[in-house]
Amino acid sequence: MNVVLIVIAIVWIAVGALFIIHTRKTREYYEKLLCKRNPKLLAILPLAFGILFVVAAFFYKEMFWLVFILGVIGILKGAYLILGPADQINRVMEWWCKEAGDGTIRLFGLIIFILGCAIFSYLM
Repeated sequence: MNVVLIVIAIVWIAVGALFIIHTRKTREYYEKLLCKRNPKLLAILPLAFGILFVVAAFFYKEMFWLVFILGVIGILKGAYLILGPADQINRVMEWWCKEAGDGTIRLFGLIIFILGCAIFSYLM
């Protein structure tokens, strides 16, 4: 479980840095990769990571709440993508891919970067 969380933390740090430094190119890649897909199919990722994080939280007592809360958020996001109204989900994804400002994207990248660093620092 330790190796899985380390890999996830490193990926989050890298993705966060890309969103901060190369905002436009990363956004274009993100749009090609995720925004034109079926949201119900995309729900697999946050559900899987959410369940993985909730399980991992019980292995690491010193960072239980951080990993547990991230897992619950992932599960809720996955459930929303599966059960939520399709038109609302499509509008949110369209906004994120095309209308959100660069500052918003950079803030998201900063949050991902900080969460990745926090998880990584707890594990090392």
